[in-house]
Amino acid sequence: MRLPRSIVVVPFVALLAACGETFAPIARPLLPGALADSLGTLTSLVQTQPFLSFRVLGPLSAVPGSSPTAPIFPDSMLRRIFRWDAGAHQYASAPQDTVGGPATGTRFLLYAPDTTAGRPIEPPQQLGNADLLDISIPDTTRLHVLATGGNPMVTIDYTVRGRFAPESLSAVFDGCVDDALAHNVCLTGTVTQRPQNADTIVNVNGTGSVAGQLLTYLVGIQLGASQIVQAMDIYVDEPELGETVRIIGTLVVQGSTPTASISVTVNGLPFATISGQGTLTIRGPNNQPLSEAEHSLLSVLFELPGRLLDTGRALARPGQRNLGG
Repeated sequence: MRLPRSIVVVPFVALLAACGETFAPIARPLLPGALADSLGTLTSLVQTQPFLSFRVLGPLSAVPGSSPTAPIFPDSMLRRIFRWDAGAHQYASAPQDTVGGPATGTRFLLYAPDTTAGRPIEPPQQLGNADLLDISIPDTTRLHVLATGGNPMVTIDYTVRGRFAPESLSAVFDGCVDDALAHNVCLTGTVTQRPQNADTIVNVNGTGSVAGQLLTYLVGIQLGASQIVQAMDIYVDEPELGETVRIIGTLVVQGSTPTASISVTVNGLPFATISGQGTLTIRGPNNQPLSEAEHSLLSVLFELPGRLLDTGRALARPGQRNLGG
């Protein structure tokens, strides 16, 4: 969902100023354009073909005989390489297909994704590999996922553990997504998913860094048949500038109609709001105009909760498919 340009009433603001009206204290980001570019790194990386291919792989990554307790994979599955079978529309591995496979796990080939169908494009076009590795320690079953592919090369490298069931999960993830151009996102956090009546509740929270900016995030979403409710509370710390930008509020989408009540602060002082029903309105501090860089920053912040939710769920999928029992 894209944000409209800010709606401001400059003559009204000028009139109040002329009448000696006192405005509440406000703050504006020192370098909004640079912050927007940094946070946009997450969007850029998770929209690459290798990451989209990895997202498609997640629900399809079950290894036969995998276990919620160590060892995760039976000996017969170690070093196995799973390839997309276009005839059967599923991943498959022949017993002899072990050349180059990892000694502590299995390998899935990544292909150009059909994100609508949730599977590789057919005929399949290979983009890279994704290794699922058993790095369990006593009392902790843990999966290491290492996926690479694309040009420039994208690397997805993280660990995941937790409790998993077909319709619910509670997972802990820790790792990074980066590319050969030095774009980097690292996230540590938890993702939970559970059914509630006919709805599904998903929460993602944790800490991380995006192109050097530090994040503390808590995002929840309720997926229902008639509406989607998203709650967000995200802090972005910029240590070099002594600045903290926070976005907090709710977004409800019923059918195609959004309703928002979101505020953005800088060091605890009001900066902007995103609100309305149907047509969302951005208002600057005390209704002052927003610069192009500030508007770009608000657009990136508005998208950030959804990106974090999608990324957390994608990182949990291989664990759900292989540690769920």
